Parts: sequence; structure tokens; C-alpha cells
Amino acid sequence: MLRDRCWIKSRIAARILLRRQAGTLQRRDYRLASELALDPGVSERLIDQALACLCAEKGLSEQHYHAVLRSTVAAQARVGLAGGPSD
Repeated sequence: MLRDRCWIKSRIAARILLRRQAGTLQRRDYRLASELALDPGVSERLIDQALACLCAEKGLSEQHYHAVLRSTVAAQARVGLAGGPSD
């Protein structure tokens, strides 16, 4: 079965999120995350679906899945607040 390139990249991004949650990020993860963040084919929706798929494959709980999502949303909020225009 052939897989779409965007799906494969989204699964890689989801694996990086899982490693971040586990505290096992490596230098290459930061590099890949930077590249994937700029890729227009890697959407938040695809990453969310890939994360759900990986959690199901690994037998992780729904609570773990939601914890990863919450930490990701919190990180986005911090970046958004830090990078916003100052008054």
C-alpha cells in the first residue's frame, strides 16, 4: 500500500510530539520539526490524525493522546503570545 507523502511527514511530526512528551528529543528531531513546520502539506489536521493513529497502534491511552494535544496547544499559545505585536 502506497502512502501519501504528506501523511508520512505528518506521522513523523506526530512521532516527534510523542518523543517530546516522553522527554527523549534528539537534535535531529528539532531539525525535522523545523522543516515539517514549514511544509504546507503537513497540516494540523493530518498531524492530529497521525497522532491518534500512532497512539492506537502503540496501545497508548486516550488520556495520553489528549495530554500530548494539550501540551502542543499550550506550546503554540506560548509562541503566539511571545511572538505577538507589542503595544
